Amino acid sequence: MASTTSGEPRLAKAAAQAVRTQILLHGGNEVCFVCTVDKDGMLATARKVAAGDVQSVLALPGVAERGQMLLHNHPSGELTPSEADLEVAWRLHQNGVGFAICDNGATRVYVVTEIPTQRERVPLAIEAIHETLGPNGPIAAVMRGVGNGTSSARDYEDRPSQRDMAAEVAQRYNRGGVALLEAGTGVGKSLGYLVPALRWAAANGERTVVSTNTITLQEQLVAKDLPFLKQALTDQTVTFALLKGWRNYLCLQRLEQATGAGAALFDDGVGDELEKLVEWAARTSDGSLADLATPPRADVWDEVSAEPDLCTRMKCSHYNDCYLFKARREAAAAHVVVVNHHLLLSDVAVRRQVQNWEEAAVLPAYRRLVVDEGHHLEDAAAAHLGHSVTRRALARLFARLERRGRGLLPTLVSRLVGKRDLLSTASLDLIESGLFSSTVTARDRAQLLFELLAAVLEQEGQPVMRLTDTFQQHPLWLGGIGETLGELLTEIDALGKGLAVVRERFESDSKRAQEMESLLNEIRAVIRRLHSAGDALSKGLNPTGDGPKVVRWMEYQGKPSANGERNVAVHGVPLDLAPVLREDLFERLDTAVVTSATLATDGGFSFLEKRLGVDQVKRERVTAVFPSPFDYPRQALLVLPTDLPAPNEDARAHFAAVTRHLTDLATASDGGLFVLFTSHRDVREMAAALRDAGAAGRWPLLVHGEEPRDVLLQRFRDSGRALLLGTATFWEGIDVPGQALRGLLIAKLPFRVPTEPVVAAQCEAIEARGGNSFMEYMLPHAALRLKQGFGRLIRSGTDAGVVVLSDPRVVTKRYGRSLLEGLPPARRVSGAWGEVVGEVSAFYRRQRG
Repeated sequence: MASTTSGEPRLAKAAAQAVRTQILLHGGNEVCFVCTVDKDGMLATARKVAAGDVQSVLALPGVAERGQMLLHNHPSGELTPSEADLEVAWRLHQNGVGFAICDNGATRVYVVTEIPTQRERVPLAIEAIHETLGPNGPIAAVMRGVGNGTSSARDYEDRPSQRDMAAEVAQRYNRGGVALLEAGTGVGKSLGYLVPALRWAAANGERTVVSTNTITLQEQLVAKDLPFLKQALTDQTVTFALLKGWRNYLCLQRLEQATGAGAALFDDGVGDELEKLVEWAARTSDGSLADLATPPRADVWDEVSAEPDLCTRMKCSHYNDCYLFKARREAAAAHVVVVNHHLLLSDVAVRRQVQNWEEAAVLPAYRRLVVDEGHHLEDAAAAHLGHSVTRRALARLFARLERRGRGLLPTLVSRLVGKRDLLSTASLDLIESGLFSSTVTARDRAQLLFELLAAVLEQEGQPVMRLTDTFQQHPLWLGGIGETLGELLTEIDALGKGLAVVRERFESDSKRAQEMESLLNEIRAVIRRLHSAGDALSKGLNPTGDGPKVVRWMEYQGKPSANGERNVAVHGVPLDLAPVLREDLFERLDTAVVTSATLATDGGFSFLEKRLGVDQVKRERVTAVFPSPFDYPRQALLVLPTDLPAPNEDARAHFAAVTRHLTDLATASDGGLFVLFTSHRDVREMAAALRDAGAAGRWPLLVHGEEPRDVLLQRFRDSGRALLLGTATFWEGIDVPGQALRGLLIAKLPFRVPTEPVVAAQCEAIEARGGNSFMEYMLPHAALRLKQGFGRLIRSGTDAGVVVLSDPRVVTKRYGRSLLEGLPPARRVSGAWGEVVGEVSAFYRRQRG
C-alpha cells in the first residue's frame, strides 16, 4: 500500500483500539508499539513496548522481529517524521523491521519505511568466482593495467590455491556452515575471502564482518586490499568500513565539558593538551585516537573519549557530528565491516547479556563472519570474556573522582559553592562529608590491598602466581587481604549510595537536574566502573565457587613506577571457552569462515576445532588446507643442528651453541636475520653476548624492548644487514619481503610455559579426564607457533633464505617428526653444526652468484 504524509487508515479495528487505550493511559504522550502485518498490509495487532519518545525503544534489545512494524504516535497530530524518526526507521530497516507514525486517535498512519521484503537468496556462481580471480579476470586486468609505478600497482601472479580457497568460501555463503581454512603464505587469503564476501553483498544485500587480531592486517585490508577491489570490481558497488571500540573515538560532548571544567578537573599544565584536542577536533576526519600524531596523557583521554554508559545517543547536541556514530552509520551501510577480535568478542558479550541476536549491538547485526588470524580467537575470547583489574587502573578511577583538589567531585563542589538554596547546601554537605570521605577511604584501602598482594608475590619470589582455593589460607590473606578487600567493597558501595542520594535530591528540581546531569553522569560512570573493578577483585581473590570453572591469577605488569611501585593485576578467565564460542557465535551465524596461515596441527584440524567449539556445531563443517605457491625446496634451506644439548637439559651450554650458530649464520648471510626467542630474558642475554663479542660492530643490532616494534622493523628494512632479536610479536604478523630478511634462527621450540596459570589449568583439566596434556595441548600450540615463526622468512616468490632451528629435540624426540611435517617443504639438512654450516655458506653463495 502507498502512504502519504497525511496518513491513511492502516490499523485494523482491534489494533487501533489497543493503540488508543495505551495512549490514553499515558496521558496522550508518546507510546511505542510493535505491530504484526497481515497479507493486505494492514497492522493487525499492536503491542505496547515502551512509553516515551521513539528513541527509548532503541534501548530495548530484540523488541521487534523481522517482518513486524514499529509504530509510535505523534501527539501533535503532525505525522511528518522527525530526524530522530528517520534515524530509528533506518536502523530498524537494516534488521527487517518497518516503521510508522500515527495520530493519537489511531485513525491515520504514515509509514516511514515498509517492512523489507524477503529477497530470494541468489547463490554465488563458483565458476564466476574462479574467473574473477583468474588470469583473465578483472583483478588481473587491473594489476596489469596499473603495473606502472602507481600507488595501486601490483604484480599479478596466478594463484590456483587462492581460487580454490575463494570457491570454498563461496560455498559456505551458498550452503551455510562453518569452515576452517588454512591458507599457506603467499596464497593471498584476504582476496580469497573478500571477493566472495563482496559478490555475496552485491547479490543478496548482506554484510560480512571480517575480524583480525592485528592492526597490521586491519590496515592492509582497509588501506590496500578493499580499495584495490573497489577499483577492480567495476560491475558492482564496493563499500567497507573500519569499526573500532568506543574509547578509540573522541566525544565532542565530553570535550566540551572538560574544557568548561578546566582547573577544577585537571592538574596544572593540562590546558594546553585540551586546547590541542579542540584544534584537532576541528580538522580530524574520523576523530579516532589513531589519527592523533601525539596521543594525549591517559588521564586526559579518559575525560574526553566516548563511553557507552555516558552517551545520550540522539539526545546529544553533537549527535550529527559524532565521530563514533558516523563510523557506526558507515559500518551499518557497508558490505564489509573490518573489526578486531576484541571488538568482535565485545559484541558477543553484549549479545549474551541481553540475548539480542538480531539487532545492532556493539556491531551492526550480521549473519556472515570471517575470522582471519583465527588461531588467536580463543586467546582473545579469554581476554575479553574474563575479568581483570589492575592497581594503576583502579588508582586512575579514584583520581578521576578526586586528586589533590582536582577531579569530578571538586568540580561538582565548585558548581554548588556560593548557591544559597537549601538543596545546594544540603547536597554540598553530603558530598563533602560523605562522597569525599568514602573516596579517600576507598583509595587507601585499594592502596593497602595491592601492597599486600605485591608482598605475596615478593614472598613467593615470582612475578606471576596462580590463585587457587588454598589462597584463603595464605598468611597474608589471614593477616589482612581478606579484611581489606571487604572494607574496599564496602566503601565503593557507600560511594554508589551517596551519589544516588545526591541525584535524587537534584531530580526534585528539574532545572538544576538538567544543569548537573552531565557531571553527575560522569561521576556515576566512574563509580559504576569502581563497582565493576570491585566485582573483578572479589571474583579473582575470593570467588563463590558457583558457575563454570575459572582460572585465576595475579601478576606484576609493566615496569615499576618512578617511586618503585609495581603494578599488580588480578585476572580471571573461563577455563572452557568452547561452549561460549559455539553457542553464542558460530551457531548464531549462517556463514563462519575461520582462516589463518596456521590452523592445522599433526595433519588435521581437530585441535582448533575442539578449542573453538566448532567440533560440535549443528551445522555443516568443512576443513581444508590451501598450500603455498612458493617453491620452498628451491627458496629455503632448513638446518637442524644435532650436536648441542636440549635447552631443558643444559640451558647454558645450549645458549652458547645458539650464540655460535647465530654468529656463523650472520657471517654467511652478512646479516639480514631475524633471531626468535621464547622469552625476553633470552633476548637480553643474547644482546649482551653479541655486544661483548663485538658483533654489534659488524652488523646493526636491533633488540626487542629497546625501541618500539615499528621503529625496529623500519630500521631493519632500511639497513638490509641488521640482526633483529625478538620474541612474542615478532613470531607472526610481520611481513618483510625482499633481501632485507634472508635468514631466520629459532633458538628453541616455542612450547608454552607450563607454569603459566592458564596453561597449568588447561593441562590439569586434560590430565583429570585421563588425557595427555603434552600431546593434546602443549605440542599443538608449539606446532602452530613454530609454523608462524618459519613463515616470517619466505614472503614472495623471489625471496630466499636459511632457517636454523637450534633445538635438537626436533630430531631426537618422537614428536619432532610431526612438528617438521607441519612446516613448509624446505630442503632439510641435519647433523653436527661443523658439518652443516658449509651447506649454509653454499646456499648464500648460490644466491649471490
